[in-house]
Amino acid sequence: MKKQLIFLIIFFLIYTAIVCFCPAITQWDRNIIVYIQGQLNSLPAWIPLLTGSQIYAASIVIPLVTGFIFFFKELLLIDMVLFFSAPLIAYILNSIIKNLVQRPRPPYELQLGVHLDNYSYVSNHTFISTTLWGLVIFYLIKYCKNNILKYIGVSISALWIVFIGLSRMWLGVHNPTDILGGYLLAGLLLFLYIRLIKLIGGKC
Repeated sequence: MKKQLIFLIIFFLIYTAIVCFCPAITQWDRNIIVYIQGQLNSLPAWIPLLTGSQIYAASIVIPLVTGFIFFFKELLLIDMVLFFSAPLIAYILNSIIKNLVQRPRPPYELQLGVHLDNYSYVSNHTFISTTLWGLVIFYLIKYCKNNILKYIGVSISALWIVFIGLSRMWLGVHNPTDILGGYLLAGLLLFLYIRLIKLIGGKC
């Protein structure tokens, strides 16, 4: 586990360094945003805005409330603590990284419907959502006995994770490399949490 975790951390640090210090990456990001917006401009403008509204808040609250009920009922109290701490840890890590890297947002002319001027790397929406819904997928696979419900739950969770990343690029508020960084960092955190759950989780 230690070697795998160290490898993932080093990989993320190398990726972050490339994003920060390679000017060609920024131009590549801009071109991808323009391409995505061009391909999706015929769709209603409210679709990508879903990730910045009450629906996004609900996508955080609903799994937490559902998780609380499930873990409490099954006496999985350690799992409950780990599950609830994951989005909080993700938020704290993201705040630290954003202030260390201080990468600017894409220019205003690329931002659709919402204008943000705080730091961009990594995507907070992508990082937190992928971490939380990644754990939802893990627990659905582990505990859901109804295969149909499991398939539906995993599919919806995975689609939401993908939609979050796509919508942030579609709105022009994040660079594609910010989104990929969010996915990578979420993968690292999920790796750590799933190992902890397997090690110390269970009924208590």
